[in-house]
Amino acid sequence: MKSLLYPQSVVIIGVSETPGNLGCNIAENLDRFMFSGEVYLVGRNGGQIGKRPIYRTIEDLPDTPELAVILIPAAYVPEALEICGQKGILRVVIETGGFSEFAAEGEKVEQRLLQIVEQYGIRFVGPNCIGIVNLDNGLVLPFVSMDPDMMRKGSVSLVSQSGGIVFGGIKLFSCENIGVNKLFSIGNSINLNENDYLEYLIQDQGTRVIGLYLESIADGRQLMRLAASTDKPIVMLKSNTNPASNEIANFHTSALAGNDRVCDSALSQVGIHRVHSLGEMADLLKVFQLPPMVGNNLAVIGRSGGQIVMAADAANLNKFHLVRFSDTLLQEIGKRTRAQVIKMTNPLDMGDIFDLAFYAEVVKAVLAEPGVDGVLMQHLHSQGTETEVTLELIQNIEKLSQQYQKPVVFCIMAERDEWLTLKAATEFPLFLEPACALHALAASRRQAQHRPQAPLPILNPARQFSGPIQLAGIEDTFGRLASAGFKIADYALAQNREEVLQTAERLGYPVALKIESSEVVHKTEAGGVKINIKDHDELEVIVDEMQGCFVPLFAENKAVFMVQKMASSGTEVILGAKHDPEFGPIVLFGLGGIYVELFQDVVMRVAPISEVEAAEMIEEIQGHALLAGFRGRSPADVESLKQLLVAFSQILLTSPEIKDLEINPLIVLDAGAGCVVVDARMHVC
Repeated sequence: MKSLLYPQSVVIIGVSETPGNLGCNIAENLDRFMFSGEVYLVGRNGGQIGKRPIYRTIEDLPDTPELAVILIPAAYVPEALEICGQKGILRVVIETGGFSEFAAEGEKVEQRLLQIVEQYGIRFVGPNCIGIVNLDNGLVLPFVSMDPDMMRKGSVSLVSQSGGIVFGGIKLFSCENIGVNKLFSIGNSINLNENDYLEYLIQDQGTRVIGLYLESIADGRQLMRLAASTDKPIVMLKSNTNPASNEIANFHTSALAGNDRVCDSALSQVGIHRVHSLGEMADLLKVFQLPPMVGNNLAVIGRSGGQIVMAADAANLNKFHLVRFSDTLLQEIGKRTRAQVIKMTNPLDMGDIFDLAFYAEVVKAVLAEPGVDGVLMQHLHSQGTETEVTLELIQNIEKLSQQYQKPVVFCIMAERDEWLTLKAATEFPLFLEPACALHALAASRRQAQHRPQAPLPILNPARQFSGPIQLAGIEDTFGRLASAGFKIADYALAQNREEVLQTAERLGYPVALKIESSEVVHKTEAGGVKINIKDHDELEVIVDEMQGCFVPLFAENKAVFMVQKMASSGTEVILGAKHDPEFGPIVLFGLGGIYVELFQDVVMRVAPISEVEAAEMIEEIQGHALLAGFRGRSPADVESLKQLLVAFSQILLTSPEIKDLEINPLIVLDAGAGCVVVDARMHVC
């Protein structure tokens, strides 16, 4: 990767003297950004651009460049790439479009490219991209003209599957004073994917914060492994969200664990900050330029009562605590006030004070408080009279934030021209309103709490569900769960009325009666579940009714009865596991029984999970109070539930033939009494 970013020489393939030639734009960008290496031009018609000759073929080059940029029609790219390999050019950026994103014919060309790189050991960016930017050395390869004044060098690097997002990001980052270091437009990424770039940026000394724009994820588990290994903030804008699969009718887990919900959970699990717009990404990239928010204690200072009230609301929404100021601090502020109009609370309303130098003194005093972890400063700028003193205030706050190593998010509203003047005069992050600033500050708090984690186990890349997928029998399903340490409510299968009655006598009343058939998806709604059957007479009536409801299934031997001993009362939860195409096995937990679809109170993690993560999952659901002992109920056996969640998360890893598995419900009994599986379903291939 370093040889892609720091070459000593570059050849641009696809240059001509024709006005508007895109290859010429690349050469001009390299000159504008003062790339110090040698630049060669290749085009079939020859000629000259400025002082540089245009060589007709790659073979004509006097030397072997370290990097090639290809921008010629897609049909000719394989030939050019092969010549690069023969010449010894092993790092390439293919900016040409018209491959698999365009038509099936383009996909065949891509396959030819992969054959060539395997033969010669080439690594390339793209195709269908705008290339890479490295402000460390002026390597600026997009095929549109770039302005050095629009790109301030900094510590943010961006990887994007969309060239348009790179261009949009450049413009937005320029407006938001976000300095960039490296930019990657990766296009179809058939040779190098987002994980290759991420792995490099994690080690790159010039990059402190990493942005990602992805429409698809090549290897979600590898992405998670990389993110878990670093303390650098990673901000991801993930688009192209997908609905749940067509298995919704079969499994609650498939309905509740749609692709995008899995993605959300997986990214959060390893500390990746997911955003949903470029503006939100910019807010987070800005806040990561500040010292970290290491706790929840926030101070709010402002000169507009309405604005700081909204700031207090935003603080509450983002779970910040408006810390009580010490008496010493309040006394010091009181000494400096003249009209005694400051309300000595947090938020601190300084609307009647017009000495902005005094504002800086207040911020300093607040930052010095041991109980304050960060500050929001809301400044309503007075037009025409405060530009210089406001800039001085911003500069002082920047110094104070660094001195005390506590973040100060500075929100300012100003007339347009003065706003632009202030933004141009400082590199300190500025925010428009408290809601955006505190949302970003919450991400800083999450980042401060993030710790590198043990890597996820690597799955067998050959794992595929190539055979027919079928619903497993209940005995197989219960048997696998029992082997994993789950207690199953006593049960037996029965073929007919007589066996049902005999089995119930053997198990002992009360019992439940259920139909077991691959043809019946939602048994309760179909009338295939009856519970709390108290005696022989009641069971006789119910078994006749149920058999009458499913006459065709019993006639064709597609159904049997399950008689089950009623479990003790407790809290019903659901445990689900499925194989996600991007992240592999995932585990789902939430309130179960008939309420799972109604409340959808579930959380997810990528498997496997630890006991700590299991405890977090249990505490995250809104129904956690039911497990803790709500309104006089006995506390449930959460310790047993934690252990079972951990064991459950391992099942898909150790049994690759299982596609998905669901326990619904698992009855969590009183503390010390354990948990009991009442019903479960499993797909295998």
